[in-house]
Amino acid sequence: MIRNSELWGGLFWLALGAFVTWAGRDVGLGRLSEPGPGFALYWIGILMCALSLGVIGQALISGGPTLASLWAGTRWRKVLAVIGLLLIYGAGFQAIGFIPCTLALLLVLMWFVDRVDWWLALIIAVVATVGVWAALTKWLKIQLPAGVLAGVLGY
Repeated sequence: MIRNSELWGGLFWLALGAFVTWAGRDVGLGRLSEPGPGFALYWIGILMCALSLGVIGQALISGGPTLASLWAGTRWRKVLAVIGLLLIYGAGFQAIGFIPCTLALLLVLMWFVDRVDWWLALIIAVVATVGVWAALTKWLKIQLPAGVLAGVLGY
């Protein structure tokens, strides 16, 4: 029996990898000594295609659960809650800023969506938010939206 879920997943990633490869080639590969803007995309797409072909091959060779059985018992309310929270996060990200939005998202997820003790949720949310902010802004030099914290914390 074919593993339907793995087969469809592999086909999805194969299509996405083909698109990424095409997009990278379309943007421009450049030369090995002077890579163009699409160089990394092209090779990432090739790697995605190769890995997805491995998944497809494995699905064709071995049997397993059907796609429908993988969705049995899914907690749809939590899934929809997380999707809604991520949409709100994305909408307020620019205006409110990275730190307050990320801190609020993590706290809401840990307090209401998947219950964690309040003190542990607070520690995890603060450490994760500040850690990611420091890694992105200080070490990787990525500019994140300051929002309401403009002028504070080196923004």
